[in-house]
Amino acid sequence: MGRSRMATVLVATMVVALVCGCATMGKGLSDEELIEQTLTAYNAAMVAQDIDKMMAAYSEDFEGENGETKDEVRDFLSGAVDQGYLEDLEVNVEDCEIKIEGGKAAVGPVGYSAAMGSISFEYTMKKDPDGVWRIVETFMY
Repeated sequence: MGRSRMATVLVATMVVALVCGCATMGKGLSDEELIEQTLTAYNAAMVAQDIDKMMAAYSEDFEGENGETKDEVRDFLSGAVDQGYLEDLEVNVEDCEIKIEGGKAAVGPVGYSAAMGSISFEYTMKKDPDGVWRIVETFMY
């Protein structure tokens, strides 16, 4: 991974921790911090173009805004990597907020930009039985 990409991942990680988080001491990680972990790992995987690590952020219960399945998302992301759409990807979490309500979390906006253009997403996440918050819905805008 080039220095530019590594710097982008590190900056994105720090911004997510500072903007979206709230720290707890001695109680383990809060739901917000667990969500941040998933989002940070997902964004790092996007920058690294690592499909398996990207897909680890998606719940088996995932359904896209147009009815897409988790397997269809994998195919889409694989195609994006193969076609070079994620080259020099930059992640913007500057305005990211986490709102937890009723066992689900609205997380976003998360902006992505590369040579192919820019797009923002909001993710709906839920805590899976293993305690990891994962994406169950995505919304583009």
